[in-house]
Amino acid sequence: MTEPQVDEGDLIFQKIAGVVLAAILTVGGVVAIGWADASVEPRMEAFAQAAPGMIFWWREDVGWPLVLGMALLLTPLVVVPGAFGVRFRQFLPTLRPRWRVALVLGLAVLIGGDAAVYRWLGGRDVGVATIDGVQWLRDGAPRDQWRWEQAVEITGGCSTSRRNAGSEPHYGVAYLVAFPGKREARLSFRMAAPATWSSALRPIDDKLTAAGVKRSMDGDAECLAHYQAGMLEDDGRAFQHVLRPAD
Repeated sequence: MTEPQVDEGDLIFQKIAGVVLAAILTVGGVVAIGWADASVEPRMEAFAQAAPGMIFWWREDVGWPLVLGMALLLTPLVVVPGAFGVRFRQFLPTLRPRWRVALVLGLAVLIGGDAAVYRWLGGRDVGVATIDGVQWLRDGAPRDQWRWEQAVEITGGCSTSRRNAGSEPHYGVAYLVAFPGKREARLSFRMAAPATWSSALRPIDDKLTAAGVKRSMDGDAECLAHYQAGMLEDDGRAFQHVLRPAD
C-alpha cells in the first residue's frame, strides 16, 4: 500500500505551521517562566523584609524548575519544525499529523507545568545583609550566617563594556563579599538609586575596611563619571569611596 501523495502547497503550509508553532511555544514559554519568576519575587522580598535590621537582600534561589524551564524553552525550536518536515538541522523525522499534535500539546503541557511548579516551589532562599553581617534564609529561617569581620575578599566595582568600538557603552556596578565555604553576599544595587545604595552600603564597607578585608575592585573612570554625573557632590564621593580599588 503506497503513501498518499501530498500536494506541494500543503507541504509548504505544513512546514510554515511547524515553524510558527515552535515560535509560539517558545514565546509562550518565555512569558510563562517570566510570570512564574515575577510571582516568586514578592515571596522572597517578604522573607527578607521580615529579617531584623535588613539593609540589602538578594536572591539565592534558582532551583531545578527554573533551570529545567530554561532548557525546555529551546526544545520547540529544535524538534517541532523537523516534525513538520523542515529539513534544516532536523532532529526528528517528519511525523504523522496525530503525532505532531501530541508533540506540540506535550511540549505545551511540560512548559506550562514547569512554570507552575516553579511558582509553587521557587523563591525559598534569599540572602540578607545587616550592619552586623550576613544571613542566608530558607522560608524565612536562618540557615547560615557570617559576620563582616569573617569575610575574605571584596570584588566587583564599576565597569564599562561595549560590544564593539562604535556601540553604546554599558555600565555595571557590582559589590560582592566572599566568605569561607564559597558563600557570597551580593550587595550590588537592585532598584535603588545609586546614591541611596552607596549611602546604605557605606557603614558595611567601613566595617569591612576596619577588618582588613582584601579588596579586588575595578575602578573604571568612565563608569564612575556616568553615575556621579547626576549626584550631589557628597553622594558622588560616597559612591566612589565604596567602589575604590584598594585602601
